[in-house]
Amino acid sequence: MRLSKDPEVVRSWLGEVWSRARRLAVLRGGEGEAPLSEREILAETDDREVLDQLRRWATAGDFAGDMCRCPGDMTLALYDAEGELLGSGSVHSGRISWERDRFRDDLILSDAVSLQLSLAGMGVIGSSKRLLGQMISALSLDEGEIQFRPAGDIDALVAHRVPRALFVELIRMSGDEAGNADRASIRRMFSLLRQAENDSTKIARSLLAWLGSLTWPAEAVAGEGQLVRNLLAELDPQVVVNVLPRLDDPQELMGAFVLAAFATDDTSTLKAIGPALNSLLS
Repeated sequence: MRLSKDPEVVRSWLGEVWSRARRLAVLRGGEGEAPLSEREILAETDDREVLDQLRRWATAGDFAGDMCRCPGDMTLALYDAEGELLGSGSVHSGRISWERDRFRDDLILSDAVSLQLSLAGMGVIGSSKRLLGQMISALSLDEGEIQFRPAGDIDALVAHRVPRALFVELIRMSGDEAGNADRASIRRMFSLLRQAENDSTKIARSLLAWLGSLTWPAEAVAGEGQLVRNLLAELDPQVVVNVLPRLDDPQELMGAFVLAAFATDDTSTLKAIGPALNSLLS
């Protein structure tokens, strides 16, 4: 799909509308949805510092010369001091389509991670799912021909950073069998973890490292990943909350990120791990 405008025309327009913007609203839905005035507001801000940050992340990048085929799942709408709409852009994976019908050219963002984390900071749910593919690629966690760890594969247990205390249990199970472990097995395994390590913080970090080492999608979703999430649920939730801002190991961060992606509301977790996450993906 060819450009209908020179990219510099779009950049000039962006500079003009953002300089006049006094409020930004994040609206549900992308292209082809109800009129902007009728949409649910997911979050909004009139804070100048936040607006300046959002401007930085939402306008920096190169133009694609085409448009994403999907409609996007939310829209950024800019308003002036009188509340009049200045313009809008639908948010897609790694890009924003500013005034699509007018410019017909997506902006490929230089730092989509920072934009998503900023939106999470405003209370917009779902940034973890939007960044999941980037995290999987960054840590090379795409599954190959083998979806689940075979039973008896000690090297795979080591690669998955399974706590040594659980080798005796898991060496007999494949990854998909581990994901289907019953309640009694989960409690027995958690008891083994407690016998080996009484510090709940260390247990939490070891489980997060395990969760963040699993390949996607099968093992992380339906295999050992399901088991790890069940084991983490045996801990006091506040233990995990307290450890999040201190995480810097890539696999531990990925484990926390996966927890966020499976949560109903991922914003608090992303706020806690945001700086380390940004460093990892930058």
